[in-house]
Amino acid sequence: MKQLFTILSVVLFSGFGFAQAYNSPESVEFDYANNRWLIANNSANNILSRSSVTGAVTVFATCSGGPHGIEIVNDTLYVCAGANIKMFNINTAAAIGTISMGATFLNGITHDNTYLYSTDFTAKKIYRINIATRAFSIFVASTGTASPNGIIYDQPNNRCVFVNWGASAPINAMDVTTGAVTLITASTLGNCDGIAKDGAGNYFISSWTGNKITRYTNTFTTPTTVVTGLTNPADIFYNTLTDTLGNPNSGTLNNTTYHYFGSTTAIDESEKNKLKLAVFPNPIGKTAEIKYETSAQGKVLIQLFDVTGKLVNTIADENQGVGKHAVTFDRSANAAGNYFLKVSTATGVETKKIVIAE
Repeated sequence: MKQLFTILSVVLFSGFGFAQAYNSPESVEFDYANNRWLIANNSANNILSRSSVTGAVTVFATCSGGPHGIEIVNDTLYVCAGANIKMFNINTAAAIGTISMGATFLNGITHDNTYLYSTDFTAKKIYRINIATRAFSIFVASTGTASPNGIIYDQPNNRCVFVNWGASAPINAMDVTTGAVTLITASTLGNCDGIAKDGAGNYFISSWTGNKITRYTNTFTTPTTVVTGLTNPADIFYNTLTDTLGNPNSGTLNNTTYHYFGSTTAIDESEKNKLKLAVFPNPIGKTAEIKYETSAQGKVLIQLFDVTGKLVNTIADENQGVGKHAVTFDRSANAAGNYFLKVSTATGVETKKIVIAE
């Protein structure tokens, strides 16, 4: 089992130096394109931005309606705000518009390639919103007796998985074709708020009962408590590039904390250049050379992610010795655009933003 590390420097930085910025944070989402965390700051009616490099917290945009769940799709941030969904450009923070849903209390939100899905906590419904046209409908008229909260899209199984409020809260699946809701597991968790998924397919669930994060395997077996000591942990997000789970403490801690789930020897998201990673040329035309150094023998994994954090290419997966290494990357299988290159070794993990040219 991977060893859990809490990034103390990050936690202390957010907990003390910028604590005045937080006011009942309700959700976090990593903005891969801009290397930062975005945070729905409920009681302050704004969205915060936290730099992944410096930890500095600033106001990204004002957002009335008590922002809760947030979701990035391409260059748009969608925000659950009471009865409506509000939209912002993630690069400029400009308000784009509002989808007036007429809902009761929109809480969690996720998306597939075509639709957004948002849970209505009070009405016990799930809405579906066409991303291109903004047309919406009630996709699930009733989720049962429990109140739906956090929700995440599970592409391999053509479903969304959502957690619920209440004692021994069920974890449910919703078929994205039919809207049919089925029980995955009854769980022993109470008052579940958020759900996230790592690159290996494991699920993480935040629950107010016990103030903790629980990890499940991708088959929802073997629940393991991996983080404790939180206060009202809300809508969480897993940064697959740095193996870091972001958590908003909406209770008395009133901050965000970041918990690292990489290998026991890997580095946290704030440490740079341990591997002396270099990519040339960048932007990349036809091929590029990836150079790095390792100080211990072991497995080397080189992966390419798009700006949403989705794995699109595994460039290398092999054992390598100590020293300098160079790997040739042929971009022919990847379309032009912005990407993140992640190199994981026995001595560290490092990511670098790259551009594939037309």
